[in-house]
Amino acid sequence: MNPFKSRITENWVMPVSAMGFVLGILLHVTWITQNTRSGRLNTLDPDMAKRIGSGSLDLLSEVQRVSQEVAKLREENTKLQNAMSNTTGQTKLLNETLQEAKEFAGLTALEGPGLRVTLRDAAGAESGNQIIHDVDVLKVVNELWAAGAEAISVNGHRIVGKSSFRCVGPVIHVDNIPIAPPVVVRAIGDPGTLRGALTLPLGVLAEIRSTGDPSMVAIDTVEQQVLPAYTGGTARKYGKTVEVETK
Repeated sequence: MNPFKSRITENWVMPVSAMGFVLGILLHVTWITQNTRSGRLNTLDPDMAKRIGSGSLDLLSEVQRVSQEVAKLREENTKLQNAMSNTTGQTKLLNETLQEAKEFAGLTALEGPGLRVTLRDAAGAESGNQIIHDVDVLKVVNELWAAGAEAISVNGHRIVGKSSFRCVGPVIHVDNIPIAPPVVVRAIGDPGTLRGALTLPLGVLAEIRSTGDPSMVAIDTVEQQVLPAYTGGTARKYGKTVEVETK
């Protein structure tokens, strides 16, 4: 065996093997790159893929990045629209609740059917039971509330929870405002129910009529009337709202 020939064989086997290994790696990387590029192009619109097909992968990456941003912005826009929709619904509910509270407190004008009750002094009367007193007006108002009246006014002054009735000499004061006779009490509610409550035997109006002059009282059904809003003060000096803790 020729030792010189063996050394020559060993000298070219190692470099060729190394070059074959490197060439295999390069071919494999090229195959992966082409398939990756082809796959990414297939995810695009055909016209867009055709335009970018001869371009660089950097441009393709930029297009995909922008597309993702657009999709993200659209998603955020949908979330904002849903949030605005929910907020609008909550605001509407809050406003409706606020309006109901104002109506209940008498802070808004109210329109509806009901009664008009007119109380006047007896003809020629100067004192005694033939004159309408603050207690007479108060009894009529309380009877109307008990019968389900939703709103009441006296001579154009809206009656609320803090309203007061008192006589200062011969003059009746409603919430410290003097009123001139006749006293006109208006109430919104079911006319039949309100009338039935006021005309009960031995009721408040029967008591006034018992003085001997039926003309001191008159009741009229009103199909539609507007009661003004309460215009007095609502500020509190001593009372404070109690905060309810939420669990």
